Amino acid sequence: MSVVDLFAGVGGLSSGFVATGHALLFASDFDRAASATFTHNHPGVPFYLESIENLDPHFVMEELGLRKGELDVLVGGVPCQAFSMAGIRIRKESQGQLDERVYLFRHFLRFARALNPKVIVIENVPGILSMLNGAVIDEIKSSLETLGYEVSWKLVNAADHGAPQLRTRAIILANRLSKHNTFPTPEFSKDTYKTIREAFRNLPELNHEPRPLSGLTLERVKLLKQGENWTHLPEQLRTKSVHSGAYGRLRFDAPARTLTTRFDTPSVGYVTHPIEHRALTVREGARIQGFSDNFEFLGTRMQQYKQVGNAVSPYMSLAIAKSVNTMIDWES
Repeated sequence: MSVVDLFAGVGGLSSGFVATGHALLFASDFDRAASATFTHNHPGVPFYLESIENLDPHFVMEELGLRKGELDVLVGGVPCQAFSMAGIRIRKESQGQLDERVYLFRHFLRFARALNPKVIVIENVPGILSMLNGAVIDEIKSSLETLGYEVSWKLVNAADHGAPQLRTRAIILANRLSKHNTFPTPEFSKDTYKTIREAFRNLPELNHEPRPLSGLTLERVKLLKQGENWTHLPEQLRTKSVHSGAYGRLRFDAPARTLTTRFDTPSVGYVTHPIEHRALTVREGARIQGFSDNFEFLGTRMQQYKQVGNAVSPYMSLAIAKSVNTMIDWES
């Protein structure tokens, strides 16, 4: 099966297709550090470091020797910050200015029109389904239906598919195989979710560099037990943060909350180690997401955290790939 990955980042969304033996023909992203990590871990896959606005799908087809309709799967994790609750708050503080990233999905649709793949997979935060009172998802649906696709979507939790992380994402599937879209069936439940204890066993040294905290941050963290957050601190040590999970300490016997791009900073949420007085390492975040231990993240440490936090969980990607395999097998 042939796959093209747009807004690829380090390759989380296409990783499930690669793991099931399919050919990743091409990937693209505008982030230089993420592209370095991608090419380091996917040698031989053509990667274009370019903004999608400047990328011509017909040029890509010519480079790959692809004719319209030959591609099996087009995947893309359109930048999600514009659709997130944090993004909405930021725009309100900016006097309602609309984030231009909201419209990047139209460039993904431009590639869908040109390539005409059999199946399309779009991953995003749940907020994409309600953004602009539903106008974004309505445009995606109507645009793809005009091209002959059946379109549907579902909220998928990575923990249901083996990730030690409660990470819910909107998965939009479209196919032109005259079949109903098939979504992954949960393999785990609340009672069987994988835990942080399991995720942190036998951690390798690669990208695993614990950094102790200091100052007021350390003073706060020392007072918190597993599962507690800033609301459990003495009044004089509480923060002004309105984030409900700020300074949250993870529990060994439960999955993590959704990782963000700043999971090196205790104030962003539940990213403090269960028993050690520090935030998570890059490798611990990678384990929570589901990257293999030999997957190396490049760039500055801040860039590495961003790459892990932005990525699609490989656990979720694998579940999606298995469902898409079934859909395309139906055709044959």
